[in-house]
Amino acid sequence: MEKVLTIVVPAYNVEAYLERCLNSCAIPEIIDLFEVRVINDGSQDQTAQIAQRFCKRFPTSFFLHDKENGGHGSTINLGIRYAKGKYFKVLDGDDWLDSSELPAFINKLKELDTDLVVADYRSVCDRTFDIIDEVSCAECPELYGTTVDLTKTELRKTLPMHSLTIKTAILQDHDIRLDEHCFYVDCEYNVYPIPFIRTAYFHKGFVYQYRLGRNGQSVNTQSMQRNKDQHRHVLDSLLQFYSRLGPLPAPLRSYIERSIANVLEGEFHIYITMGLYRNSRTELAQIDQQMKNKFPAIWSATKRKHIALLRATNYWLLPLVWLIWLLKDTARKLF
Repeated sequence: MEKVLTIVVPAYNVEAYLERCLNSCAIPEIIDLFEVRVINDGSQDQTAQIAQRFCKRFPTSFFLHDKENGGHGSTINLGIRYAKGKYFKVLDGDDWLDSSELPAFINKLKELDTDLVVADYRSVCDRTFDIIDEVSCAECPELYGTTVDLTKTELRKTLPMHSLTIKTAILQDHDIRLDEHCFYVDCEYNVYPIPFIRTAYFHKGFVYQYRLGRNGQSVNTQSMQRNKDQHRHVLDSLLQFYSRLGPLPAPLRSYIERSIANVLEGEFHIYITMGLYRNSRTELAQIDQQMKNKFPAIWSATKRKHIALLRATNYWLLPLVWLIWLLKDTARKLF
């Protein structure tokens, strides 16, 4: 049977989480309609053995690919290479899908032929499984159940990886590849296919369940500080991509500019949270001024008020913005 969807599961030392992840996909009544490809990225724990158990239970739908460690981007690159489904979705090995939502989602994918399918997702607390946030990706309720022509309609919201399901042919035919041995490549995945996407369907339902608060997660503050060079590398890769863009419909170009602006905002976040590190102001000012000079459309697409404040004061208020962030972060942890 032709597969409607390929779910690629990047997996590195996720033995504590992978059972839940794969169980969320193991729904007998629809299992023949999609495939799950677990990409074991050189794990040193029982990740591969857990995945292999699902491969034995569902030999035509679950597949294990073992590889040397190459980072998140390398797992997605391999998943794109082997994907057989009409659509392609990334499900990180420490996250999971809502099994009650998945059948309706799969059946809708059977009907569709849009380039992109957008679905809502939840952020869930790592330890308690409490719902932190339910993120609606449609800008208004009327978008749900509709197909949007992205060459004529500008999406104001930028869409994270958790919400995206992309036609596999777009990824394969245009040789979409992410940086390897690097964090934050989800930013590349969210942007690189956009020049080739023309239509998007908005699906009502919280399909993806995104785990937040796990120790070592690349989005936590300490990891972002430690890996700031990798974050900058991804920003540079996106800027090189942007520089090579040919003519594009204005809504798509604007969307790409705002998506890259989000990564620039991430640079600000890193330097703000580094506090009184002696070179913070100088480094941040240099990065931001280079962006203003070379990529003014991206520079001006940043919308955070604290960024406008820093720019207006020549970045001298960085210690004050750090103190405000520290107080808010402390309050959040306490309450």
